[in-house]
Amino acid sequence: GPVERLAVTGCTARGNGTNGIFLELQQDDWVPPRGIRITACHTEDNRYGISDWGADGLIVTGCTMLGNHVAGFDVSAQGTTSVGGRGGIVTGCVIDANPGDGIALGNTPGPYGFHGNRVGNNGRYGYWEHNLAGGDQEPATDIVLESNDIHGNALDGIRVDAPLHEPAFFGNRIRGNGRRAAPGTRGGGEGVHCGPLSLTDERADWLPGGHRGKELTVGPEESEVTAVVVDNTATDLTLAPVRPGAGTAWPDGTPGPGTAYRLPDCPAPRAGLTAAAAVTHPYVHGNRVRDDGHPRTQIHAVWIAPEATWTGGRVSGNDFSGNASASTRFDSAPSGGRWRDNAG
Repeated sequence: GPVERLAVTGCTARGNGTNGIFLELQQDDWVPPRGIRITACHTEDNRYGISDWGADGLIVTGCTMLGNHVAGFDVSAQGTTSVGGRGGIVTGCVIDANPGDGIALGNTPGPYGFHGNRVGNNGRYGYWEHNLAGGDQEPATDIVLESNDIHGNALDGIRVDAPLHEPAFFGNRIRGNGRRAAPGTRGGGEGVHCGPLSLTDERADWLPGGHRGKELTVGPEESEVTAVVVDNTATDLTLAPVRPGAGTAWPDGTPGPGTAYRLPDCPAPRAGLTAAAAVTHPYVHGNRVRDDGHPRTQIHAVWIAPEATWTGGRVSGNDFSGNASASTRFDSAPSGGRWRDNAG
């Protein structure tokens, strides 16, 4: 029925092939159900941590979503009926060190709100707005990111690749993202050895965190294998398991000593907030979007990409200072609205 009265509380979901915890609308003529709550749960090493594939007003509170391969929290059209969730609230959660994205949201008409979460150290974006084929493609309305700590993610802190209408981003700390800043490299021979979930090159001097989220390629071309880098020190790469629940990153056994490897170059630019789709009437206020790391890896506070449009709205009272380069980059100029009182 339209109200499910379901509570999932204090559960642990680990090493599952698809979802740790998920809600899915089973028939496309059903009304997306309300009344569902997920509280104090832990999801780790699943393909997706917690997924909303068709609920209305899902409440997720005080949960941890760690080390999930594609995303910590996902809203999309991947369910049976290709219906994304809407009206949900995610608050007080730790969404950390997922090899893919922290939060992935799309195929929803909105609204959806994320309040007071820690979204950090993920292998791609902290928050990624995007639509999958086959689901709802209309602009998502009333997406709210408020008082979140979005930090240390490999690429953009917030990435918008699908249309948004009336979004509100306020009071967030978006800092030190763009960690995937190390140049491409290759090695092999003496000092190189692998463990079940690691590769070490004793002669390397990598930027810590600089290979986060990259695809590592190991072995000769005719038999090469790949693994995803979760994090790195100056000499050690920590790797994601080859699949949820596996104890190794290697599908055919741990490579031997001296095995050749290579890592790709870093992408650029990497921003605190990137718009690469149509954004209409946004409210962006009171955010601190900066990087005080050494070196600074978050290149811009705000980047409006060439394919984006930014129309109307208000961008005010933000701290955009202290990024690696210019605070803003407009490859597509914003139209209308008000930009004022932004430091940097």
